[in-house]
Amino acid sequence: MAVYNKGIFGACKGKIGKLVFYELNGKQVVRTQGKHNRQATVLQLQNRAELNAVMQFLKPIREFVNAGFEKAARGSTKSAYNVAVSYNKRNAVTGTYPDVTIRYESAGLTEGTMNRADAPAVELTTAGLSFSWACPPDLPWPRPNDQVMLLAYFPELQSAEYILYGVARFECAAILSLPAALLTEHMEVYISFIAQDRKQVANSSYLGRFN
Repeated sequence: MAVYNKGIFGACKGKIGKLVFYELNGKQVVRTQGKHNRQATVLQLQNRAELNAVMQFLKPIREFVNAGFEKAARGSTKSAYNVAVSYNKRNAVTGTYPDVTIRYESAGLTEGTMNRADAPAVELTTAGLSFSWACPPDLPWPRPNDQVMLLAYFPELQSAEYILYGVARFECAAILSLPAALLTEHMEVYISFIAQDRKQVANSSYLGRFN
């Protein structure tokens, strides 16, 4: 993949021969279209299995990780989603082909340098998930106004319920409502925070599983 400057006719988008032109994060990018004729090696099969596992995991939460990795992708030629895929492929997969799975406790849904959730906890109730966290009185401004990000992922259903921009950090608690049919399903739970201006985000925290 390469970055190129616009020509006299402006940006080029689409396919010319084996070259594919497109725009990514405001930059013009060109890559070659690959062609595979040889039988895949064991390493290639492992790589594909890991990539497939991560993409299946992130598919229903793409909006969430796009917000969560936007800052990490800023200034690069990668999209926020691609940065999220790379992070989780490095850190959250386990097993060997064809039995590759996600280690949910190692997954990252947001990545940044902002204060993480302090002493986060979650309970499953008849209404959904009840989250709480500590609210230190000495948090520097504007951290008390950061908004909470909540997510419950359902592996067997390959679906998720989440709140992208929730209550302020100073509220110290929040509810993620769940449909009654999901209350008994296996779920993996996460929390994070994002700045009101969306310019900063915290690393996500894994809070465990239910059912």
